[in-house]
Amino acid sequence: MFILRFFKTSFSFQTMLIEVNEPFWKYLLYFLIMIMLIAFPLNYTIVSEQGFRINFIEESFTQETPNWVLPETCEIEAGSLTCDNPGTITLIHQDITYVINATQDMIDENQKAVYLLEDRLVYTNGVGASMTGYYHQGFLDRFSFRSLNLLEGTEKSLGYIAFAEQLENSFGPYIVFFSLLVNTLTTLGINIVFILMLSLVLQLFRLGYSKFFRYLDSLKFLIYTMTIPAVLSFLISWISMAFSPVIYQFGVGIITMVVMLTYGKKVFA
Repeated sequence: MFILRFFKTSFSFQTMLIEVNEPFWKYLLYFLIMIMLIAFPLNYTIVSEQGFRINFIEESFTQETPNWVLPETCEIEAGSLTCDNPGTITLIHQDITYVINATQDMIDENQKAVYLLEDRLVYTNGVGASMTGYYHQGFLDRFSFRSLNLLEGTEKSLGYIAFAEQLENSFGPYIVFFSLLVNTLTTLGINIVFILMLSLVLQLFRLGYSKFFRYLDSLKFLIYTMTIPAVLSFLISWISMAFSPVIYQFGVGIITMVVMLTYGKKVFA
């Protein structure tokens, strides 16, 4: 399989200069595999830690404890919100509206709000987007609104902070998916720009040779040079996540220079 062959070629510095004749889509696929390898450690951490935390609710409750009287007949248990009274309660704290015992037709994506429906929560950001959460993700035990009303002073502040954390945790699956998407696309975008710029710099070697890579061939060569740094970055990231991108980018540049200075004259003379 060409992927295994490309991997082996990446460890042969002289061979990678001349093995650039395969269709470009194969190199593109190999490039994407390297990107997934680079992104995997952080993606694994994201899944383990349930995504990049959203803390806009917790932050607002920490800054200022809501001065609310919650509906005492409502409670969250077994993955659903139940209220003895059928009415809807609308509360506002800072710039977010909270609608308790809401219905589907009340959801307005042009309003920044958290809607607590019977079987789920919906957050709308006020600019046409929303995300859905489920109570069983955040509320592992029975939660009584009345018990929060009875708290006072510091206990009340801590109670609202805990409530905020439970609300945010209810959006866990959505947050994990969004976090994985952001990290993978960010890694992909950065490396596309990096390799395109490095390929332009590589064209400067053309000045010293009678023949040289076409721009597309130089991209193929640079994709080979990604392998060893990507593997090293993958391994080091389990020790130091912050240091791994440095190893990768430094490694690609060093390997490119070593190969060109050592074998360039032999291949392009």
